[in-house]
Amino acid sequence: MMRPVRLKINNYYSPLGIDTAIPIFGWQLESEQQNQSQTYYRIILAKREESVIDCEQLLWDSGKVSSSEQLGIVYQGQPLQSVTAYYWRVAVWDQHDVLAWSEVQTLFTGYLNAETWKAEWIGSGETKPFYARTEFATEGRVKCAYALVSGLGHFKLYMNGEKVGPNEMDPGWTNYTKSVQYVCFDVTDRIREGSNVIGFSVGNGFYAGDAGDRHFYTIGKGYVPYGAELIAIGEWHIEYEDGSVLYVRTEGENWKVRESATTLANVYGSENFDARLYPNGWYGFAFDDSGWETAKVLASPVGNLVSQNQPPITVRTVYDTIGIEEPLEQVYIYDLGQNMSGMFEIYVSGPAGSKVTIKPGELRNEDGTVATPWDIVTYSEYTLAGTGEIELWKPDFSCFGARWVQIEGCTRDGSDKSKPIIHDVKGHFVTSASEDVGRLETDDPRITKLAQIIIKAIESNLQSVHSDCPTIEKLGWVETASLMGPSIMYVKSVEELWLKITRDMMEAQTEEGLIPDIAPEYSRFSDGFRDSIAWGSAIILVPDLLMNTYGNRTAMEEAYPAMKAYLDYLKSREEDGGLINHGLGDWGIAPQTGGDYVENVETAFYYESYRLTSKFASFLGLVSDAEHYAAEAERVKRCYNAKLLRRIGSEGEARYAYCRLNGEFDPLNQVVQAIPLYFGLVDEEYRSDIESALLHAASGRQLRSGEIGLRYLFGALAGMKRNDIVFDMMMQPEHPSYIRFVERGETALPEFWTDDSRSRNHDMMGHILEWLYKELLGISSVRNAYKEILIAPGCSGLIQRVTGSHRSVRGEIHVDFISEASGLRLAVSLPPNTSGMIKLPIASDETVIMESDTLINFEIVQEHGRLFAISRVGSGSYQFEVREKAV
Repeated sequence: MMRPVRLKINNYYSPLGIDTAIPIFGWQLESEQQNQSQTYYRIILAKREESVIDCEQLLWDSGKVSSSEQLGIVYQGQPLQSVTAYYWRVAVWDQHDVLAWSEVQTLFTGYLNAETWKAEWIGSGETKPFYARTEFATEGRVKCAYALVSGLGHFKLYMNGEKVGPNEMDPGWTNYTKSVQYVCFDVTDRIREGSNVIGFSVGNGFYAGDAGDRHFYTIGKGYVPYGAELIAIGEWHIEYEDGSVLYVRTEGENWKVRESATTLANVYGSENFDARLYPNGWYGFAFDDSGWETAKVLASPVGNLVSQNQPPITVRTVYDTIGIEEPLEQVYIYDLGQNMSGMFEIYVSGPAGSKVTIKPGELRNEDGTVATPWDIVTYSEYTLAGTGEIELWKPDFSCFGARWVQIEGCTRDGSDKSKPIIHDVKGHFVTSASEDVGRLETDDPRITKLAQIIIKAIESNLQSVHSDCPTIEKLGWVETASLMGPSIMYVKSVEELWLKITRDMMEAQTEEGLIPDIAPEYSRFSDGFRDSIAWGSAIILVPDLLMNTYGNRTAMEEAYPAMKAYLDYLKSREEDGGLINHGLGDWGIAPQTGGDYVENVETAFYYESYRLTSKFASFLGLVSDAEHYAAEAERVKRCYNAKLLRRIGSEGEARYAYCRLNGEFDPLNQVVQAIPLYFGLVDEEYRSDIESALLHAASGRQLRSGEIGLRYLFGALAGMKRNDIVFDMMMQPEHPSYIRFVERGETALPEFWTDDSRSRNHDMMGHILEWLYKELLGISSVRNAYKEILIAPGCSGLIQRVTGSHRSVRGEIHVDFISEASGLRLAVSLPPNTSGMIKLPIASDETVIMESDTLINFEIVQEHGRLFAISRVGSGSYQFEVREKAV
């Protein structure tokens, strides 16, 4: 039987705090049978769980809808109310008209309209961290309870002696003049009859940044604090079984505040904590807060309160120490075995007032001590309470990139009674709670390890933005959202986070229409580091990725005006009749370099931006816009080829290739030939010449690409059926090389093609991950967000086996491909309600293919001189075997 599973509200990681009056529904399907398809669906929604079980008193009943659609179903029922719980479920019918219902799902709305929160923003009136608490009483049995809360810069919420939820560093980073996120928690199980306690702990974040005496990257680069004091807000909606509701809100009258034991909360990874100042039990019962001050009602932030739609940051893994060294006397280096975005926890004991210094880092100095890029000063200090017991501490409001943690000011053996004893160090790996959706293994463990270290770098930089690194900058450079997006989407479900990134770009857009390279724009760079189209075009490329991968139209619909404004801005900066000649070009081709072949790279993105915007206009029914942007794309294409495509070589060997604007031709530059091939800028009559130029540039099988061109280099070569070249580039023993990182023992991907990269936890060069899943494992979407799936594994002749899976927006896709001397074997599984095109390499038209020991017919196609067999299948599991016909 086919059944609906993994139901969700589109654009929201959690079904709590949905702040749209028109939610969008979606689901996946499961079945053990082949060729299963959905022919009808029905969605129902009500205020009571019993109502959706009994199909009575419904606020919405879609009826039995004849459709195979399972994504993007828009609510069409009675108007929803703010801060209200609803229940819904889905029924589907298969092709045999067999009905199956889903489990009942909960939906709790946030604020849907322009209502003003009745709660007030409170705080101590200072820019230093603070605690806030209140007590309230309940009478009667509680049916459900929800908390809608925020605190700027970051907050932690406590109730009745325990932290609420696994979240770290809530709320997400935003442009606080445009939007401020609140978080909704189900706190039903936190409420007890009688007395209850709520506690807030609030730190600085980017809202009112505090450098202390340490590294704060954006200070000096245009950072301006958003607020003059730290603030918090919260509303608790507690519904009793009898239907009555108790409201608890932040307000000046019933809340108390005091300074925090966290005396420095530097978002760049430095915190000071004085345990002597910590009010033990402050968020629990029987605590005397008579010495605390009454909370001050403070000015609201400028931005609108919106629900935190993206996944929260949580602790993914806790790493134990695997080795300890003492390179200098009483300087201890704890090796956690993994470079991570970490909150580093210490276990210490010792006299009151003694101090421990914690210095995490990704690098080591020659003397073995921890090093940081550019010698940046980042460390935390813990001052002991001196309880006589082992004291545990980890930061509350920041993380930092490190594998090693240097501990100073301690002994390990208690030999100096004036100093504390360090007992242990652990690393709490913090990352976005985006779900894992990919798995890949090959018979070459180095390739498997390569995929893993790229994923670790991805995880370290998936926060509430996609950051560049957890050490130096922590900024949301937006180009990786589009360039690395396909790689990331193979291994992580980032639909909601990428929508948030789109909104960040919209909020960062200038009055002139520029999309800055960073969003939120906490610091203002200049020149290409603020205005480079490979970055700014993410406002167009990211919505396209969301549509192609998740069937999500929201980003496209919301960002369309911003796309138009950005294209208007770019047109105002055109040169030579249609070229874009400013920006960073193929950034990163050598450490910290850009500006190479700017007009070639930037103008190709300009063309693609026009082309996609024309496509979006068609989707939106804007015919004149679609025609206009299509004409602009064609104009830029003509200019691109007129100015940059040149005839090269001697008279007898004349051929065409892309050159600089001044006519200079570099036969070893791979990107200037690959990008126009990938984007479709090459007219058919010149295709063979450009492909030849690319093959010549890649003939040494050595990477010659930076961050911007890398994805398109791999994609262009794959399109020419030259995955063998990509494979050899990946496996080069010396830099530029991926496998060198593996063989040197890196545990996350470094920033540049060098052994001594400044950042050792940077995913911007990780585009090979998309190639591994799309070309080696062979999984890709043909149309409509995996409605039709291509399975085309490409490891034949490269490796003997690749196995893995990708859980698409429609369900799990599994591939196990083996290449042996006797032939090829492929096991594949496709989710219900999808179809597949199986594409396998064959040696001749004499090849035979079996599926589950049955001879099958197939289509033969030739591409770039190679033969492939194509078989079309429905959903389910299949076993294929390719054999050359016996003589």
